[in-house]
Amino acid sequence: MKSRTCEVETSPDVVKWVVETSGLEISSIAKRLNVSESTVEGWTTRRQKISVSKLENLSEYVKRPLATFLLDSPPDEQMLPDYRGQSSKITQKTALAIRMARYLQEAAGEMMRLLGEDAAPDIHATVTVHQSPEKVASEERLRLGLEERELVYRPGEKAQRFYNALREAVEAQNIPVFQQSTSTEEMRGMSLYGRPCVVLINSKDIMQARRFTLMHEYGHILLREGGLCKPGMRNKDDTYATHNVEAWCNRFAAFALMPRTQFLEEHQKLKESGKSYAETIDRLARKFVVSKQATAIHALDLGLESRDFRSEGKKGKSGGRRPDPVTACVNERGGKLVSLVLASRQARLISGRDAVDYLGIDLKHIAKLRERLSQT
Repeated sequence: MKSRTCEVETSPDVVKWVVETSGLEISSIAKRLNVSESTVEGWTTRRQKISVSKLENLSEYVKRPLATFLLDSPPDEQMLPDYRGQSSKITQKTALAIRMARYLQEAAGEMMRLLGEDAAPDIHATVTVHQSPEKVASEERLRLGLEERELVYRPGEKAQRFYNALREAVEAQNIPVFQQSTSTEEMRGMSLYGRPCVVLINSKDIMQARRFTLMHEYGHILLREGGLCKPGMRNKDDTYATHNVEAWCNRFAAFALMPRTQFLEEHQKLKESGKSYAETIDRLARKFVVSKQATAIHALDLGLESRDFRSEGKKGKSGGRRPDPVTACVNERGGKLVSLVLASRQARLISGRDAVDYLGIDLKHIAKLRERLSQT
């Protein structure tokens, strides 16, 4: 006697939304479920019944709860502006990173509400692309305390210290900063404007590049324009990306990290000492703790040089000892979110399961995490 297969009727709009936001090709999904591509396409165009076993398999593959397929329509998820130009399609790993940032943004907002905190970013009056990015950058350097936090680089110092200082300054403006590892060819950073605003940085990038990306995304928040980005993107005319918002954020980040006066002075000293172009760019990049590519573009933009510089490797260090769970948690979630979770847990506003879910860490490490934050 044949066993009955349990089936569930699904909404084609929901299945289409799941497939399109998964970062997966239909061919890949069809192969995973052992069905034809036309079958998967059919699920996205007309209401029909699908076996629970196949939905469970699909749910696991696209990293969506099984209950998602019981919805009558896709959830109301605001489209994220894509400023990457003609970039590669987003793959599953990047799609998951974006979804995680959205999820943590929602969680942070709810915890702030429960704690009686204002979820709005601590930023000044509206900034527009019609304002000078250099002038706004100068004002923000003072407001963020970068002059005091970011001391002049000395040989032997790690770039991570300067990145951490910048991250702390941004998070102090009520803007959680997360990190996830994904392809730098697909995304280097992302910002979500809302309550709260959040920033996502690609941890596969080198520290110097992350600093530029973080400041670039902070620029997006000042403009009230979140988006998916590859900061520093160039076009064939050797100028910054032509999109108004992206070009403004690139220049804002450059002037915030490499102020004109200091940059011109250092550049002049190096030229007078007879340094070659490559040596000049290298010394300037070290001085301001940014990537060589960002340094070269800034010099070109200021009319100091007439050529571009090949970008160094974009990946951060790999291999070596993996960070302990507490360090990994702080690196990925950031001090702002960790503090919110610990405060909410202590006030019994969230469960231990919620805390574990938001932090991506076992409950047994919570005490060590609390101790770590008390030392900073």
